[in-house]
Amino acid sequence: MRKATICLAIFLLNITPAIAIDVIEVDKKNEYPTEVTIRYALDCMSALGGQNDQNLYTCACRYDVIKTGMTFENYEDGVTYERNRAMPGEKGGFFRDNSRGEEFYNVLVQARETANESCIVVKQVKRIEPTSRH
Repeated sequence: MRKATICLAIFLLNITPAIAIDVIEVDKKNEYPTEVTIRYALDCMSALGGQNDQNLYTCACRYDVIKTGMTFENYEDGVTYERNRAMPGEKGGFFRDNSRGEEFYNVLVQARETANESCIVVKQVKRIEPTSRH
C-alpha cells in the first residue's frame, strides 16, 4: 500500500507542473503586472475619495473593463503618451508627434469611458433609526 501511495504521489507531482504551465501560458496573454494593478487601484480610489470597500469595488470593476478592452502593451503605450505629451520642448515633441502613442491613448480614453459607464460608484447607505414608533 505504501508503494502505491508513493507511486501515485510521484505521478501526480510530475503531472501538476505541466498543467500549471499550460494555465500560466493562457493567462499571460493579457496579464498586467501586479505593480500596475495596485497603482491603478490606489490612484482610482484616491480620485473617488479615499480607500474604502466601496471605492475598491468600483475601481476593481473599472480595471477589469480596461484590462478586457486592451492588452498591457497598448495600455502602457497609452499611459506613457498621456503622461508625457504635456512635456515641454523637444522631448515632449517626441510624444506629441507620435501617432502610435496617440492612437493607443485614444483607445485608453475609450476604455476608461466604457469602464466609467459600466461600473457604478457604490455608496454606503447608513440606516437612519426612527425617532418614534407609530
